[in-house]
Amino acid sequence: MRIIITESQKRMIILENIGEDLGSIIKQNFEEVKKIISKAQKNLGASLQFLLTWGAGISGFMPIINEFIQGRFPELTEEQIFLISIAVITTHFFENKEINKQILDKIKETGILKAFKITSKKILELKSVFYDFVDSLGVTFQKITNMLSYAFMIPIIPILLQFVTDGLITNSDLKDLGKIIISSSGLEISGIIVNQLISKMVRRFRGK
Repeated sequence: MRIIITESQKRMIILENIGEDLGSIIKQNFEEVKKIISKAQKNLGASLQFLLTWGAGISGFMPIINEFIQGRFPELTEEQIFLISIAVITTHFFENKEINKQILDKIKETGILKAFKITSKKILELKSVFYDFVDSLGVTFQKITNMLSYAFMIPIIPILLQFVTDGLITNSDLKDLGKIIISSSGLEISGIIVNQLISKMVRRFRGK
């Protein structure tokens, strides 16, 4: 039996797939963050649970940090990569001097200070670029850690841009897309904020 669907039904299927794909990326990255924090805690013998408050945001930066370290320093072990990743995040986004000193001491003890410094410089560049991008959307920050509320979208920016370029997302889809991302990713951030961010990003991509 041949099933015929309407154009609106087709768009809804496409939209749901897009939202689920983007939500899945965010969720997978967040799970990776929890894994990294857990392993780093065992290495350091210290609690890093406070990082989970910003887990979704950190998950935007973490894949990029890990890929950079693995590509630049393939000789490092998984534990060393985790340690550098955590050190970079805490150094650039948190003002916990005790934790930062403890991590840095471990970095020196392990003999990976050079790798940490090079990676730290790279994430500083990324942070600056991302800050400028979000600032251009008209979103401002009171504290640097507030950036992490929005950083979850880093890995989905190029994908969203592609969908916009291909014409798969229209203005009427944006509200529904925000709801789908929230529900499929488990983000602890309001749907209103996500909708506003996506709308501003789409307008930026379209040059409006």
